[in-house]
Amino acid sequence: MKTIASISLFALALGALAQSASAQSASSASNGSASESGAQAAADVIRSVAGTDFSFLAAGLLKSTYNRDDLCSILEFPTDEIVVVNLTGAEIRNALERSIQLYPQSNTSFLQVSGMDITFKKNALPNERIVSVTTPSGPLTDTKTYTVAMPGNLGRGGLGYFKIWHKGKISKSLGTTLEQALKGKKSAESLPRWSAAG
Repeated sequence: MKTIASISLFALALGALAQSASAQSASSASNGSASESGAQAAADVIRSVAGTDFSFLAAGLLKSTYNRDDLCSILEFPTDEIVVVNLTGAEIRNALERSIQLYPQSNTSFLQVSGMDITFKKNALPNERIVSVTTPSGPLTDTKTYTVAMPGNLGRGGLGYFKIWHKGKISKSLGTTLEQALKGKKSAESLPRWSAAG
């Protein structure tokens, strides 16, 4: 029998974000919602297929429900091709700021990520909220250029990200659709990658 998990656009991670700021953050994070884990699992697959430093998957490109036994079912546009965008650490930081600029309101531009962990200050002003971005190799470096896999729509600046990058930043298209990459892949539990500070 198929298992259906619910997602809401910006709520993909907000519940875990609020919990992570509390005294019970570790316990809450270990019980991260299936919806958040599903989106993060999809981002992980995209990053693995592309062989990039990171990957982005925007909430506005995700369905409100999905089958946990098939990550492809989480996508609104499964035929979109996976592309690789070259971004500096500063551009990535700007993208993450945009991702939470409407917090705590819902935001279709909210990014699920792979390859990084982010801490943000929920009470700070917009564009001043990102506290830290940690990668497997250490803190994100503003002057370094990184490779980021994402759906083609997002890579061309969709959902307002044209303010940070444009299609000229795409270094390559994989020739692989999201559906081809995610079809039959199962959701997996994972800890939240966004954490809210005071």
